[in-house]
Amino acid sequence: MLSARDDQNATQSRRRPLWRQLLALAIFLSVYVLSIGPLYWKWYAAKVGVGSPIYLILYRPLEQLAGWFPPLGHFLNWYITLWIY
Repeated sequence: MLSARDDQNATQSRRRPLWRQLLALAIFLSVYVLSIGPLYWKWYAAKVGVGSPIYLILYRPLEQLAGWFPPLGHFLNWYITLWIY
């Protein structure tokens, strides 16, 4: 039978510290934002109606954020030009 101390240690070892969760979130969001570069032409094809609409759904939040936060929009435009030219 587990003692209270063993049970507490097991619970703590299953939980990730807050900084690790924030780091994982930051990495995930960075990969999401940077993924528009290599997938730009697929997104563009969907935008003009000849590609899969999944790319419109996937990148719509990023498009909205770029409209609301112009520095992000400028960064994305610059970053995408690295991939398309």
